[in-house]
Amino acid sequence: MQTPVNPLSLPRFFTLAVAAALTLGTTPAHAALPQAVQWSQAQIVSADLQIQHLAPGAYRQTFQASATVQSPAALLRNLSALDMARARLTAARSSLRLAQLQAQRAQGLFQAGQNIPLAEVQQAQTAAQTAQAQVAVAQATLQAAQAELTASLGPALAARLQTVPALRSAIASGRELIVDLTLPPGTDLPAAAQVRLHVPGGSGELRDGWLPATVIGPAAAASAHVQGLRFVATSPAASGLMPGLQLLAQVQSGQAQQGVLLPAGAVVWSGGQALVFTSTPAANNARRFTPHALSTAWPLQAGYMQPGWAALDVVTHGAGLLLTPPPKPQAKPAAHDTTAGDDD
Repeated sequence: MQTPVNPLSLPRFFTLAVAAALTLGTTPAHAALPQAVQWSQAQIVSADLQIQHLAPGAYRQTFQASATVQSPAALLRNLSALDMARARLTAARSSLRLAQLQAQRAQGLFQAGQNIPLAEVQQAQTAAQTAQAQVAVAQATLQAAQAELTASLGPALAARLQTVPALRSAIASGRELIVDLTLPPGTDLPAAAQVRLHVPGGSGELRDGWLPATVIGPAAAASAHVQGLRFVATSPAASGLMPGLQLLAQVQSGQAQQGVLLPAGAVVWSGGQALVFTSTPAANNARRFTPHALSTAWPLQAGYMQPGWAALDVVTHGAGLLLTPPPKPQAKPAAHDTTAGDDD
């Protein structure tokens, strides 16, 4: 994997991403493929067709995305509200248990004929009922605080913060940052994705370098600017990172896949569909060229990765000419008549 030296600016990157998504969105789902053609060796040479044998290899999907550093203020407020709601519920349950014990004691003394007035028994029972109502209110408050935390952070981050106290401590102390990761439209997060953030103008080891990020799960809401999938991630704090800062992110699949990398020069478009022409031998030293639809969803190294494809011979130069009638063999020049016009 090569690290880009000069990453694209965010506005230009997303303009290209959206344009690509719109282009792919207009591709017919079942466009008819052109017919296979057969050319002679003379026609192949005349059209300067170049054929290359492509073998499968292991590749990792890599693409660029955008990231925005989030402020932890709302997160910490919601967590504090949740803690307070839990504490109130605990206190309400303790008060309920005490009130219930007092009501049971008063009832028992009254039934045993002890010197305790009925009004005191009724008062203890009323106090127990009031405590029960306070528990119900505390439970509702806790549920509301939990719902607010999930709505603002997303279920993945909300659950992680409640089960991993160390993460909450790291965010509260500023050692970890919350980052929203937005993928280009039409792109999904690869399996075991590895994410890095480009930090321009950083200091020390991170000067114009890359910072690792850990994807937690889906974000609470989509981006208002780019309609792609959005995820929430955490990243170590670094000099120059502050809430609201937009960064370029690099996403790479953690698992390599076998497939064939088609050069961009081999790809032609017909009827809104991306095609390549494979080459197989035919009779009389001719070649048969067969079109195959391909996916442009995995751009890589000035080409397109095709997962699961086996080795094949592909036209890498002049493939567009196979969509037109083959060139006619050049006629031999006529012999010069040396006797014409001889007056001797």
